[in-house]
Amino acid sequence: MIPVLIGLGALVGGYLVVTNWEEITGWLKDFLPKIQDALKEIGVGEYAAKLFSSVEDGALRLVHKLYYKENGKWVEKTTTREIDESEVPEWAKAGLSTKEVDVTDRYEKELQLAV
Repeated sequence: MIPVLIGLGALVGGYLVVTNWEEITGWLKDFLPKIQDALKEIGVGEYAAKLFSSVEDGALRLVHKLYYKENGKWVEKTTTREIDESEVPEWAKAGLSTKEVDVTDRYEKELQLAV
């Protein structure tokens, strides 16, 4: 179980600036199923995840927050990606400000994936 937890830790967490929108969508489509599979493999029954977004200094910031129970305590893991605002489609920028906004439903609908 320890190697799986280490693998989960490697998948989750971190901060990265990416160069184009396809990298963001590719990351989400690859990353999210791996997280869900890893949680199932280690027997985590209770977990939740949300996507948050904001725009600041010409960049869109996308934050994936994963919450799960480990040894009876809730744990939060955060992974962040940033991309130049000019690379982002209008549907992803709509309604954003410098304050984080929950965009989970929007991304699930547009990209047809489960967060």
